[in-house]
Amino acid sequence: MLRNLVVNDYALIDHLAVDFDPGLNVITGETGAGKSIVIDALTLVLGNRGNKTNIRQGKNKMTVQGLFDISEQPGLLQKCEEFGIPMEDGQLILIREMDDRGRNICRANGLIITVAQLKTIGDELIDIHGQHEHQSLFKRENHRQLLDAFGGEKSQKYREQTAAYAGEIKRIEDLIAELETNERELEREKETLQFEINEIEAATLVVGEDEELEGEKRILENRERLFSHTSRAYELLRGENTDQNPILDALSLLAESIAEITRIDSSFEDKLETVNGILSETENLSFEIRSYLEDMEYNLGDLDEIETRLSVIARLKRKYGHDINEILTYAAEISIRLKSLLNRDESLQAYYQELSGIQDKYYKISNSLYQLRLKTAGALKTALEKELGELAMEKVQVEISVAHDPDRVSSHGQDIVEFLISVNPGQDPKPLGKVASGGEISRIMLSLKSIFGGLDAIETMVFDEIDTGISGRTAQVVAEKIQALSVTPPRGRQIICITHLPQIAAMSDQHFMVEKHTQNDGVEVSFVPLDEKGKKEELSRMLGGAEVTQKTWDHAQEMLELSQKIKKTKKSKEDKILS
Repeated sequence: MLRNLVVNDYALIDHLAVDFDPGLNVITGETGAGKSIVIDALTLVLGNRGNKTNIRQGKNKMTVQGLFDISEQPGLLQKCEEFGIPMEDGQLILIREMDDRGRNICRANGLIITVAQLKTIGDELIDIHGQHEHQSLFKRENHRQLLDAFGGEKSQKYREQTAAYAGEIKRIEDLIAELETNERELEREKETLQFEINEIEAATLVVGEDEELEGEKRILENRERLFSHTSRAYELLRGENTDQNPILDALSLLAESIAEITRIDSSFEDKLETVNGILSETENLSFEIRSYLEDMEYNLGDLDEIETRLSVIARLKRKYGHDINEILTYAAEISIRLKSLLNRDESLQAYYQELSGIQDKYYKISNSLYQLRLKTAGALKTALEKELGELAMEKVQVEISVAHDPDRVSSHGQDIVEFLISVNPGQDPKPLGKVASGGEISRIMLSLKSIFGGLDAIETMVFDEIDTGISGRTAQVVAEKIQALSVTPPRGRQIICITHLPQIAAMSDQHFMVEKHTQNDGVEVSFVPLDEKGKKEELSRMLGGAEVTQKTWDHAQEMLELSQKIKKTKKSKEDKILS
């Protein structure tokens, strides 16, 4: 529910701060006064497309802020939680700034969010219907959505099952189509896969062997240097073929000397242990070096063989993967694909059997959806004709066509739904766009909103001059319908309505008048909340035009008294229903 709207430097608005009532908010004003500017600004903070040309002349950015109470909208609270938006007491503050370069900054309770996230939230906050919004009724695809919405949870369940089975059918049909492609292509693919598998298997790759071979290659390429330094190291330790005093002999003499010192001074015992340890480790090192020298003659491979093997591995890497593990993974994958192709007939038979089972389930649930739609269409027809009758369209005949195509497969089922109407007796029902005038379409839209108003979770509805083409007694009924929407149990809807009809204005819980003023620095739009006196003056103007007479003043007073009486009577009825 919209609590407050603040607009800065938007179009003709310098600064505007508006507090909205939870019930029926009416906006009136002279033609061209800028009544719809506020709604346009509101759409900006709901994530709709913005235009930098709407920035007030002489300013470099525009800002719109909306304060919403979403405490009674659990789905929207969950969405905010998913976006990481901090919440307190169900209050949501949305801010959108746009500068003269077209750059957007969007915030939700202080957290910066994207325009897409803002629109996702905005779509669940306010339902806006402009004077051209009713054109959506001309689109046949929207008729099915309305019918299914009227069908409630059962319809939703059937639609979800239908969409799931339709998706499975599409998946299996794609698999079948893939197997039934050109035979020559399949044969070429099989030959290619078999060649690649044979090539990889023939190499008998072992994970990590390329790294081992590279190490062995490095040793062989430096074999002479390795042998020279290893031999020198051994000679230094053992000194069997040199005049130099061997390291091991020197350590042995050192150990004997330290032992003699220890016999005299026991404080040298730890030093004797250190020397003996070094001597033992050095002896072990000499044994390992000698063993390494002996193994060099027998364990090292042939350099040409190693380079040949590495060349084979490098070629396979270029074709099938960055390393041996990737190559073996690729071989496993193409083996599965080759097996599928070799067992094509068996696979096809299995797919066709699976497809048949899914199709049976699809046709069964889609037929149940069709039967439900037929039943729902009858109920919706009755409800819609009743609502239209109350809007001075007593002779209207509504037909909700549900055409079933048994061969059709789609996520929406097998039905084509279309709303048809006859506004004059003796005429067959035809599509809405061919027979209904603008005023009639407005009443049809209002009737649908009266029917569907309690079926969604959106708490705020905006009507932007959808009463075009309506006057007289019908205007009074339309006014009562719009007012009734704001108090429909189990919870009312907040309504914001831009109107030129005094009958609707008289029903308001909060009445705003929009005026345009010419100033030295340009044009300014003001948005004034009216008290009872101001409301009566505005109604008088709407009734009589520029000149307010005693007659129009009395008429305005009479309309206000009548509206209060109607609202009091309806509130009493609503209280009885709720109790």
